Amino acid sequence: MAFLFPKHPLQSPVIDADGAWVFFGGAFRTYAINNGDDGSFTSRQIFAHSNPHTGAGRGSTATPPYHWHLYQTETFHVNSGVLCYILDGKTGKLQAGESVTIPPEHWHTFWSDPASGVDLDVNITVRGGPNPGFDETFVRNFYGYLSSCTMQNIAPNPIQMLTFMYSADVILEMPLNLGRFANYAMGNWLGWFGGFKSQYPEFSPK
Repeated sequence: MAFLFPKHPLQSPVIDADGAWVFFGGAFRTYAINNGDDGSFTSRQIFAHSNPHTGAGRGSTATPPYHWHLYQTETFHVNSGVLCYILDGKTGKLQAGESVTIPPEHWHTFWSDPASGVDLDVNITVRGGPNPGFDETFVRNFYGYLSSCTMQNIAPNPIQMLTFMYSADVILEMPLNLGRFANYAMGNWLGWFGGFKSQYPEFSPK
């Protein structure tokens, strides 16, 4: 059955001395921020403005697909640069020092404003939910896999991507609102049957 679910070698991201996980050949850097025991998780993310993987607006490789979170509330706080976003179909921008909070079940995506001419540095904090959801394991595996495919000129496997989404309680926009069904049918059941995982040793701390 391997021919139905092709796999390819995974490339581990570089981990810099300052703790940054580096993806897409240096275009995208993430840091796990320690929030203590308050039950939240923060990912600091830096998007290079001069790279097509992170600086090409909504069409950038690293731009998240339009989605919502099943349980978690998500807050974006811009440290520097300009963040563009779509929230429930409405566009907006955040400058340095500004924030937006997105409750569960609200459609959204975001990207670095290419017109700003500077890198975007943003803290993304999530809270709530019975599962880890969007956490550092998801960040490292989702972007690790996407970066690995991109740098090898390989198209990401949609079943693998849905396996990541299912594990993080993230629902993608799909025709006829089939995102949640696709998560379960393809990300959970078909992903398990095809041998896809939600985390890989190549994307885990050594």
